[in-house]
Amino acid sequence: MSPALVRPLATAAALMASPLHAGPVTPLPPVPDRIGFAGAFAGVIGSRLVAGGGANFPDGVMPWDGGKKVWHDRLFELDLSSPSAKWNNIGTLPAPNGYGVSITLPEGILLIGGSDSSRHLAEVTLLTLREGKPAFTPWPLLPQPLAQMAAALVGRRIHLCGGITSPKATAAEAAHLILDLDDRPKGWQAAPALPASGRILASAAAVGDTFYLVGGCSLASDADGKPKRSYLRETWKFSSGIWTRLADLPRPAVAAASPAPVKGHSIYIVSGDDGTQTTPATHKGFTAEILRYDISRNTWSDDGALQVPPPVTLPTAPWKDGFVFFNGEVKPGVRTPAVFLFTPGS
Repeated sequence: MSPALVRPLATAAALMASPLHAGPVTPLPPVPDRIGFAGAFAGVIGSRLVAGGGANFPDGVMPWDGGKKVWHDRLFELDLSSPSAKWNNIGTLPAPNGYGVSITLPEGILLIGGSDSSRHLAEVTLLTLREGKPAFTPWPLLPQPLAQMAAALVGRRIHLCGGITSPKATAAEAAHLILDLDDRPKGWQAAPALPASGRILASAAAVGDTFYLVGGCSLASDADGKPKRSYLRETWKFSSGIWTRLADLPRPAVAAASPAPVKGHSIYIVSGDDGTQTTPATHKGFTAEILRYDISRNTWSDDGALQVPPPVTLPTAPWKDGFVFFNGEVKPGVRTPAVFLFTPGS
């Protein structure tokens, strides 16, 4: 190869390796709420993005200043197939709810567990659209109330792991549950528990027949009996009935978008709380770093950075070759109404 050809190719390779390179973020219309929501539910039905629930501080007063968190039940819909589409208010959830898990299925959007202002929930509900309005069908209850857990669809089975059972819990769960979509009457079945500390706010992913669980944090009581977090870098997979620990993350990642974006044999952890800022009132925002896990090599690498304020505590919803990121929080207590499409690996 001539030197004239080597130079441009080398330059392109350098740009691809640069920490400024990232999969493109395509902005979508912000949700019609001036504050936005953390811990919301989101999924896609046909070409319709349906999202809602979650919690925020509507008066703008942060919790360390006495602000009150409010849980919501509003549902919004956006036609992803139309470039000029606008959000519509389409109704409400059966009750205010947030911090559960939402999974896009061929049948609709499955809303799993979550919480309101006083308790955690065991309800599981399939959300569908009938003549543009939300309809809800009860599905098998969780064995116990859960919020802040992680789940992903592996084939026709939903794997769920972690979470906490009540707002005052000082220990997280390591339980692992499976729901077979083709044998729903059996309900949620206990599977081998994660052989490590229980955790909340991990990210889950599915690749082939394997379930992945990444990051999160464990809990323990502090001197005052309040929950204290330990930030985790662990990566685990569950395959053929066995948990295996994989390469650790380069940094902790708590409350990164979940289910985590996947492309081919790569899993992407986008932002997340790395635990380096411990004073909420002076927090400068979460890391913009995107981490990529190469399944074939069992390695993590830097895959660039978001060029938008990085959100945490948010759901994703698959759309074409990307993943919709819906709202979340950009600083402790501070929500965002932003919505964007993240296309991994581009």
